[in-house]
Amino acid sequence: MGLGAGLVALYCLLPLRGDHWWLGGIIGLGALAAITPFTARRVLAVRRSSTPVFAAAEAIMLVVSMLLFGFGALYLAIARRHGQFVGLDTRLDAFYFALVTLSTVGFGDVHAVGQWARAAVSAQIIIDLTLIAVAVRLLTSAARRPGADRH
Repeated sequence: MGLGAGLVALYCLLPLRGDHWWLGGIIGLGALAAITPFTARRVLAVRRSSTPVFAAAEAIMLVVSMLLFGFGALYLAIARRHGQFVGLDTRLDAFYFALVTLSTVGFGDVHAVGQWARAAVSAQIIIDLTLIAVAVRLLTSAARRPGADRH
């Protein structure tokens, strides 16, 4: 099972609410902690790939997926405390909110009102802007390198 499918499976199948709310926090923080080392390994893989553009695109999609599912799971854990979010009741709500925040669309139908929620959203904005810019730069640079590194 690939990383992307594994993230979707964990997010959709594990009990992230009720008595198991803490799983959302662990999965969310784990996914977010794994992004930097994952990106570094993928840069090396792109440099060695016979299809570097494809490998870079795949890596960017996986980094974005890790951000979305990681923050979605974290938002579910935070939402267990009433008054943290308005409109965030389901897994789809949490994923949707992470996607809307990542895209900077901000429809306003789901929004953070509690201090924990606002701290998590602030962290997502900073991480999204920084990590995506750096990951895209590193991965596209690696994809453009001459084939000397490729085996």
